[in-house]
Amino acid sequence: MSNPRSSFHETVVSITNKDEIILSADKFPFRTTLSLSTLITYWENKVTNDPSCNISRVQELAALLRQTPALLEPVEDTSLIEKHISTIDILMEDIFPSALWENDLRATVLPFHFESFYATPRLEELQLLGGGNYTEKLDLDLKTLLFRLTLSAYSIILEKFYNANFQVEQPFVFTIKDKFTQLERYYKLSIDLKFMDVQAKGELKKLKPQEINFLINRYNNLDLWMQKLPPENFEFTGFAIYDFTDVTMEQTISTLRYELLEQNSVTSDESFKNLQQKLRVLFGLPGIKLGIASCPAMQEFDTSYARKIWNGLVLTQHCELRMEDLRGSIYEPVIKHGHTIIVEDLKLFSSPTKIEQLLLEDGIRNLIIAPLQYEGRIIGLLELASHIPGELNALSMIRLKDVLPLFALAMHRGLEELRSSIQNIIKEKYTAIHPIVEWRFTQAAINFLDKMERNASAEIEPIVFRDIYPLYGVSDVRNSATERNKAIQGDLLDQLVLAKEVILAAKDNLPLPILDELIFKIDKFSQNIVAELGSDDEAQVLEFLRNEVESLFNYFLRHNRHSEHTIKVYKEAIANPYHVVYNKRRAYEESLYLINETISSFLDREEEKAQQIFPHYFEKYKTDGLEYNIYIGTSLLNGGTFEQIYLKNMRLWQLMLTCEIARRIQNLRATLKLPLEIAQLILVHSDPISIRFRLDEKKFDVEGASNIRYEIIKKRLDKATIRDSDERLTQPGKIAIVYTQQKEATEYLRYIEFLQSEGYIEKKVEMLEVEEMQGVQGLRAIRVKVSFKEQLRHDIDSGDELLSIAQSASLN
Repeated sequence: MSNPRSSFHETVVSITNKDEIILSADKFPFRTTLSLSTLITYWENKVTNDPSCNISRVQELAALLRQTPALLEPVEDTSLIEKHISTIDILMEDIFPSALWENDLRATVLPFHFESFYATPRLEELQLLGGGNYTEKLDLDLKTLLFRLTLSAYSIILEKFYNANFQVEQPFVFTIKDKFTQLERYYKLSIDLKFMDVQAKGELKKLKPQEINFLINRYNNLDLWMQKLPPENFEFTGFAIYDFTDVTMEQTISTLRYELLEQNSVTSDESFKNLQQKLRVLFGLPGIKLGIASCPAMQEFDTSYARKIWNGLVLTQHCELRMEDLRGSIYEPVIKHGHTIIVEDLKLFSSPTKIEQLLLEDGIRNLIIAPLQYEGRIIGLLELASHIPGELNALSMIRLKDVLPLFALAMHRGLEELRSSIQNIIKEKYTAIHPIVEWRFTQAAINFLDKMERNASAEIEPIVFRDIYPLYGVSDVRNSATERNKAIQGDLLDQLVLAKEVILAAKDNLPLPILDELIFKIDKFSQNIVAELGSDDEAQVLEFLRNEVESLFNYFLRHNRHSEHTIKVYKEAIANPYHVVYNKRRAYEESLYLINETISSFLDREEEKAQQIFPHYFEKYKTDGLEYNIYIGTSLLNGGTFEQIYLKNMRLWQLMLTCEIARRIQNLRATLKLPLEIAQLILVHSDPISIRFRLDEKKFDVEGASNIRYEIIKKRLDKATIRDSDERLTQPGKIAIVYTQQKEATEYLRYIEFLQSEGYIEKKVEMLEVEEMQGVQGLRAIRVKVSFKEQLRHDIDSGDELLSIAQSASLN
């Protein structure tokens, strides 16, 4: 709320969403007195104003009251009502018509209280009033309840004494449990105050219209109201008539609507249980069960993705049902044609399908299956089921039709949230559109939709970024193919040795010549593998072991118990998903994985920070190692300018990053099962290029004949050697910087000098020429050795930033 001012006049009032109740009172602050005098006045006025009034009846009432003068005074003790109940019965005839006495839910109470002194039998049976637990029945905390009662009292005071029309329309709704079904029932309270009056005690305080508006605009601060209009200056006398109406159906639908608007309303277990309980209340059936399931496209039916919103009676996320199980079942017309199916008793089916048998096994006899439709499409189904035949019938559809659209809307939102989540995962893990260029894709999509309105065969426009500068780097695991082959050789030899030991153990008590032949074949395979691993050697060895050795194990165990131990050792060695000895390959794969993850996570972390140098496009690819592309330039931006200083900063940052990757992998090698090494390379390209997004491959590629040479160089560099030698250009512990122009060498020599001063690079710098390759000539390279000293002047892991170090260098 806005703050109080010296002047009460306010043109604008500011109301926040966090206005809390301000009320210090812990009980109703006004004095209230029970009095029947207003009722007596009512009868006296009726004689004058109602020509049809039975005057003799009123005279009879007057005589009764003369005999009981205590009823004319304020009633301090309600036992007085009981004492003179026959007189009270006559006085209350107009309020409680005899024809409605048995079924009405009506009572008379002390104003702003919930204890009745006179009530219909039906109301007393429900026990809506009395008992003291009003906050529980009204689902309100005590402070909120007192606030609403006090505000209501002040609205009456303003209307009577200050002619201010300030009404608070917020009815109370009582919740109780049905004594038979134990389900919630809701009753709305209507209050009639015609027999209540409010009186000012002492001189009435005058308030200007501005002061009244000032209070109204601060309706939540009742402490302020109590200062301006102290409660002790007013007294409420008479009584109120409380009239209750059963609103169970309306209230249940309202709460259903609210809950179904909540996120995850049809996907979370807790929400689902609440929805089921609400439907039990709506139908007044405590035993019915709810089921909800989406209806995926037929081709997606058997996929786990399609079953994410399956919380049905039989259609659950982990059920084993398939599309063919629906054929001929009660679910088929619902899913295919959108019909609603009502089954009075499943047990009467002469030939139940698999689905109907599952329902019967769960004790379900009676059910309704209704389609959930959104914009004319069947997107799901809703099930209501009972163990009692006929409990749900065609008449149940009258109530169900009121809530089906709500469930359909919730199902649609759940499916949309699911699709959105899946798209986010796909973008993140596979074909993400980099945030820096997302604006351009959005623009193209908008243009495409605009074209579609005019031309149904419109095509989406090409996405091309021109005049951008590329940075390319690769961290490659040295001799990865050779190491992989060594691992395969080692595992095959180990498995052949284990197989030979089994044959030798069996041979002791089984003089079978065929066993000697098997040993000969095992030795021959071993010699061939040691000499050289052929392309199909692995497949031949494994086929031999499975068909000719492992197939004999059961025979050996039956006829020679001495072979039991060696067979056990063999089986334990191949107890993995591949059913082969996999120790050395596992060591290779785990080591390769750790290297890739170390490089990838560090690169991601630092690249995100490098966006501060200048926003740029970044993509990476995992192979036996990792390679990445960075593109930087004005056309990538949706506004903004590009300066050469940004490119220089990025190049220095890339070189520092490559040094840090080398140092991290060097430290990691000590923990690897197979101490693999990496060799690193940077390709320098000073001329701007153009890239185009290829829709078929969902990635960017260079555009134009002059730019294709850049891609060819990237592909050839993997096997590059130094001119007039067989020495590979890339070497473990070193970084090769490949360039074509002398100005590029000059620029990078400056960076190298700076990084030598920082301790990243050792003093020796090699200036090399690269051997010509197919389609590639004239390449030169600078090769430097990374320093593996434990302590450098800067410590990246302790908070020093590569970005800050790069920006501190003088690059102009």
